[in-house]
Amino acid sequence: MVAKKWLTLCFCLLIVFSALAQQKRLDSLLQVNKTYTIRDSLKIIHYRNIFRQYGNMQRFDLAVLYIDSAANLAKQLKLNIALYDVYERAGRLHHGKSRYAEALTYYQRAYDVSVASHNIRGQAGVLLNMGALYLDIKDYVRSLEKHQASLTIFEQIGNSDGINSCIMNIGLIYLDLNQIEKALQYMKRALAAFEKEDPGGRGIAVAQQAIALAYMRATETELTKMGIPYSAQYNMALAGLNKALPIAFKEDDPGLASAILADMGEVYDRKGDTEQALVVLKKAMEIDVSHEEYIVTAENFYKVGLHFIKLEDDKNALHYFRLAIAVGEKHRTLGTLKSVYEQMSYLFERQKSFDSSLFFFRKHIAVRDSLYGEEKEKEITRQQLRLDIDIRDREYKYGRQLMAEELKQQVLLAERQKDQLALAEKEKSLQRLLFLQEQSKLENEARQQADAFQLQQDRTRFEKAITQKQIINQQLELQYNRNLNLIFLIAVLVLLGTAAAIYQSQRKGKRLNAIISVQKKELEELIHVKDQVLGTLSHDMRTPINSLISFTHLLEQDGISQDKMKLYAGQLKNSLGYTQNLMDNLLKWATSQIDGFKPNFEPVNLREITIQVLSTLGETMEQKEMTVENYIGEDICMMADKEMLASVIRNLLTNAIKFSHKQGKITLTSVGDEKYSTLSVVDFGIGMEDQKVVLINSAGSHSVKSSRGTGQEKGNGLGLILCKSFVTMMNGEMKAESELNKGTVFTIQLPAVKVV
Repeated sequence: MVAKKWLTLCFCLLIVFSALAQQKRLDSLLQVNKTYTIRDSLKIIHYRNIFRQYGNMQRFDLAVLYIDSAANLAKQLKLNIALYDVYERAGRLHHGKSRYAEALTYYQRAYDVSVASHNIRGQAGVLLNMGALYLDIKDYVRSLEKHQASLTIFEQIGNSDGINSCIMNIGLIYLDLNQIEKALQYMKRALAAFEKEDPGGRGIAVAQQAIALAYMRATETELTKMGIPYSAQYNMALAGLNKALPIAFKEDDPGLASAILADMGEVYDRKGDTEQALVVLKKAMEIDVSHEEYIVTAENFYKVGLHFIKLEDDKNALHYFRLAIAVGEKHRTLGTLKSVYEQMSYLFERQKSFDSSLFFFRKHIAVRDSLYGEEKEKEITRQQLRLDIDIRDREYKYGRQLMAEELKQQVLLAERQKDQLALAEKEKSLQRLLFLQEQSKLENEARQQADAFQLQQDRTRFEKAITQKQIINQQLELQYNRNLNLIFLIAVLVLLGTAAAIYQSQRKGKRLNAIISVQKKELEELIHVKDQVLGTLSHDMRTPINSLISFTHLLEQDGISQDKMKLYAGQLKNSLGYTQNLMDNLLKWATSQIDGFKPNFEPVNLREITIQVLSTLGETMEQKEMTVENYIGEDICMMADKEMLASVIRNLLTNAIKFSHKQGKITLTSVGDEKYSTLSVVDFGIGMEDQKVVLINSAGSHSVKSSRGTGQEKGNGLGLILCKSFVTMMNGEMKAESELNKGTVFTIQLPAVKVV
């Protein structure tokens, strides 16, 4: 029920927003054209965009004006290619809107231009479009002739796409004539060519869908003749549609994808899998609604309604039939409306609502007669087109004439069968109309009897008329008072809504101000860190460089003892080691601040990585005769970036060594559960003041002023900033606990990894 309401709401909103969006796009195109005053090829493109937009909005009178403007400008500029493009696009625009006579006029103009300018490819393309047009109006002989002419040119110029399209359309001609075997021959030939030329292309999806439709329409006799088991009919159709659907999505063709899903729903329905049929049909409708495929939308709503009819769910069937009518009446999809009205008539008849049944059956007959009228108009169009083309095309090869004569006989036979079916349908409709009229007559007689009985009752209550009138007046007065109260209530609700909106706006403003304040503090802190980094670089980098320069001067001098040389070298080594550590921390911190940087998460064994880090600090620990007690469990693992975690542990151990007394001790412990693993680095050195501990544990990357270690080791404060930043980026926390002159405990907590 929720899905049904959602779909209805989306559909209604889509119609409104679509109209607004189309008008907005048209206004934009008109403004661009107005401001661009140069009469060149770009002006032709502006005209072309405008007439296409008018065509999409069904405003063909204005579209024709811009078509003529574009064509006249192309003639003035003597741009035959642009003139051909204008006429060909105008033909396709009218063709897509079922304006066949206008479409053929523009196609013929495009063909004449391509002949005059020796545009062979253009001639073939227009002939292909004309063949498709004749296929739409069921003039199969002319359609086949145009496709054969187009095919001949495409073969001469070696255009494989055009060849494949011609073969595919010829297959569709035979499919319309219910010559399944011959249709499949052409379609499979086209499919093989599409697979060879463009594996995974749109042509494969179109061919697979057409082949699936051929299997669905084939009779048992036709399938047996082709060596296909009748029981495999629907499975073969479904297999082809399953191959076509991913290609339609890949090619971003929502209309094709929706049509394929609708065909799949029909196959599942025929197989008896009603649940899966409903799933794919709803997917088709979602695509229709989101991509404004209105003509397909009406047909798919109708198919979902039929699905619920089979399930005897009249309520849902009626809902989707009404949606189909709303779309069909707006976009004049008469074929769908004819079927929907007929099913609505049957539905109301089953519910014994004969008036409604008769109403929709009459609408069904009206649409059917309208379609018959349209077919007659198409027949007149075909005759006019034949007369025009007979004047132009007199010479055909003997073999092609024989094929045309054979196809004419097949068309006549198909039309004769169609007329017989139409006559039978009219007789059936007439009988049903008479039945419904009789039922409606009986229903009206019963209603008249009820009215007579009611009139008799009214006469017996005549004496109470004055009293009833007074009661009615009182009720009207009460209704008036209720209306006043309702208006007052609505006004109060509007005021409350306005007040609530203002309140929400103020709350939102406060939240935004709070966010800005936090961001400002973070930015100020980052600026402070940057200043500290620059200050550190300007001061700490100068000292080792000056020492290195001085050492080179000493090397150039003679008479320096070996002991002094070792002393100076040791001091220089310590200075450069400090500088190297500074640069490592600075580079890692700078890398982490780059926009788009993300940690490379992986399971990391905590004991193994601490052993690796300790091995790099061996010399530093030996200088202070430090000992490390490693109590980390072998099964403790963290989900972290290995390099970032190693850097954090290295900095914490370096700090512990720095602030520990000579011959001191450092303890490493760990705790793990299902969610988190915790590492603690404990030293028993000089500790920290409470103010520093609070600053380290506070939110944000606050810098902490560094102090010298127990061996007068220098610091820069970047290590703790780096640790806190890295731990936060790895979805963890870092805390510090310290007591002055007793020691410090740094704890990091990161997501745990279960050891398999």
